[in-house]
Amino acid sequence: MLFKHRTKCHNKNVKSSFWSNVDKTCPLAGHPDPYWQRDHYQNLDGEWDFVITHSEALPQEYPEKILVPFAPETEASGIRRFVTAKDRLHYRKEVDVPPEFVGKPALLRFMAVDQEAEVYVNGELFGTHQGGYLPFTIYIDKIQSHFVLEVVVKDDTASPIYARGKQSNHPKGIWYTPTSGIWQEVYLEYLPSVNFIDHAKIFGDYDRHIFFVDAQFAGDSSGASVEVYDNETLVGKANFDEHGHAEVKLQDSDFHPWSHEDPHLYSLILKDHGDVVRSQNAFRKLESVKDNGSRFLFINHEPCFLSAPLDQGYWPESGLTPPSIEAMEFDLHYLLSCGFNAVRKHIKIEPRRWYALCDRLGIYVMQDIVNGGAPYRPFLIAVAPVLSLKVRDHNTKRLGRGDAASRKQFGLELEGTITALSSIPSIVSWTLFNEGWGQFDAVENTKKLRALDSTRFIDATSGWYDKGAGDFVSRHIYFRAIRLKPVIDRILSLSEFGGYSLPLDGHRWSKKNFGYKRFSSQTKWEDAVIALYQKQILPAIKTAHLSVAVFTQLTDVEQETNGLLTYDREVAKMNPERLSQVNRALQDTYCEVAKLHTSAIF
Repeated sequence: MLFKHRTKCHNKNVKSSFWSNVDKTCPLAGHPDPYWQRDHYQNLDGEWDFVITHSEALPQEYPEKILVPFAPETEASGIRRFVTAKDRLHYRKEVDVPPEFVGKPALLRFMAVDQEAEVYVNGELFGTHQGGYLPFTIYIDKIQSHFVLEVVVKDDTASPIYARGKQSNHPKGIWYTPTSGIWQEVYLEYLPSVNFIDHAKIFGDYDRHIFFVDAQFAGDSSGASVEVYDNETLVGKANFDEHGHAEVKLQDSDFHPWSHEDPHLYSLILKDHGDVVRSQNAFRKLESVKDNGSRFLFINHEPCFLSAPLDQGYWPESGLTPPSIEAMEFDLHYLLSCGFNAVRKHIKIEPRRWYALCDRLGIYVMQDIVNGGAPYRPFLIAVAPVLSLKVRDHNTKRLGRGDAASRKQFGLELEGTITALSSIPSIVSWTLFNEGWGQFDAVENTKKLRALDSTRFIDATSGWYDKGAGDFVSRHIYFRAIRLKPVIDRILSLSEFGGYSLPLDGHRWSKKNFGYKRFSSQTKWEDAVIALYQKQILPAIKTAHLSVAVFTQLTDVEQETNGLLTYDREVAKMNPERLSQVNRALQDTYCEVAKLHTSAIF
C-alpha cells in the first residue's frame, strides 16, 4: 500500500474516506474471529430496530433504526446520541435461519457490548453479560427457522465498577466520546450436534517446536483431534487426551518461527464429532536477557528494539469501532511504512480481525488492560507528569479503587482479557496499569497476571507509581528532555513520549486542540519529531540501554492533534520514509549495543 504525503487536503466533514465505501447492510462482513472460525456462520451485523427508554421491559415498539455494530453515540450508527446512566438501549432483529440448521444447536456470539447486557430470544431471557470490552457467547440448543433477537443494554460510563478506558461523559483533551451498547460484531455459529469444542488455548513452544492446545469440550470429546498446516501442507497431528490436552510436535524441517521480519503463521484445525474449528498460531520466543545488571529485550534469540506508536483505535465517524477491514489495514500499513515494528494498543481491545492483521503483517502488539475505577483525582493527573510522586497503591481510594466491587470486577476482566487474547501470537506484552488509573496492589496483580500468562512481558505500571513489579521500568516523558540512566534487573521502556501537536484546518474534530508541545507548520512539526528521535531516543539506547520507545501517537483523536495521521486519515503529517530511516537506525544501534553486552551469553 502506498501513502501520499499530502500537505493540503480540505474536507469540511471530519470522517474517514473508508466510511463512504462501507456496505451498510453488513458493515464488517466476513467471519469476525480468525482465531475461532467455523465454516457455518451467519453475520448479524447491519440494520436493527432500536429505541432508548428508561425501562428494562421489552418495548412494544421500536421506532428507530441503528446500524450494528456502531455505538449510538456515533454518526455511523445513525443515532448520534449520548447515553445516560438512566437510559436503556433496546435492540431488536428478526433472524431467518437456513433450513439445514433448523432444530440444531447454535452459538450466538457478541464480540463486545458496553456495559451490561440482557439477551432475549422470542421474549425469553437467554443470557446476561457484564463488562464492555470482552466477548460472550449464548448457547441455543434447538434453533428455530425464524426468531426475534432482542438485547437490552445499560451503560453508566462513570461507574466505578466496570472498565471504561478513555470514555468520558465530558470528553475533552485525552478523554473521548463514550461508547455504549453493541460496538463489535454479532453473529451465529451453527453446530452439527451437542458435541462441540467450546474454546481452546493455543501456544507455540519455540524451543521444543510444539504446539500445545488445551481445549474445553461440550459433550463427548472422544476422538477429538488437532491438525497443524503450513500453508496447505499437513505438518503435524495429535489426539486430545481425557483432559482436553494435545501436543503437536513439528519436525525440525517444518519449524519456521514468526517475527516482524518474517511473520510466518501456521493453520490449526480442531475436530470433534463433526465440529470443525479453524485457528492460526505461530512460534516466537520472548526473553529478558541480563548482563551486568542491565536487561535487553530479545525475540527469537535476537535483540529487538520495540519502536511503536501509541494507538487509541478511534475513528471520527464510528468511535471505537473501525468502519471497515480496509480502515484497519490502512492504519497498520501506514505504521509499517514509517518503519515501526510494534504498536501499543492503548486502553482498548480491538476486534479480533485487527489482531489477525498484526499476525499476518508481523507487528508486535503491546496490549493494555482496559482501566476503570472511580474518577481519578485531578491533582494527581496534573502533577504526576511533571513531578515524581510516590503514591501507595494499596490506598485504593486515592487511585479510584475504593469500591471492593470494582476491584473484584477488575480481576474478572483481567482474567477474561487473558482468556480472550492469550492465543494471539503478535501480542508480546501486557500493560497492567497506565498512569495509575484505577491502579491497586500492582505487585499482587502482577503475580496474578503472571500466573494467567507466563509467556509474555508485563508492564505493571506504565508511566507512574512504579512498584518494582513486572519486566519493565516504564517511563512517560512529555514535558522535559529525555535523559535516561540504565536500570537494574528490568528492561528500560519509554512507554510514552512525544505528544507534539499540529492541528490542520479541515481535519479538526474540534475548534479546541490538545497536545504537549504545539507547532505552527507541518515542516516544523516533522523536523521536531525527527530531531526528538535522533537527539534523545538514539542516545538513550547507547547510554541507558533503552529497549522500548512508544511515540504519542498514531492518529489525532477528537481534541488531541498529536497524531502522525489526522483523525480522518486524510493527511499524513509525517513523511513515512524519513521516520523509517530513523527507525532503521534505532534498530541497528540497539542490536550493536545489545550484542556487545550479551555476546558472552549467546
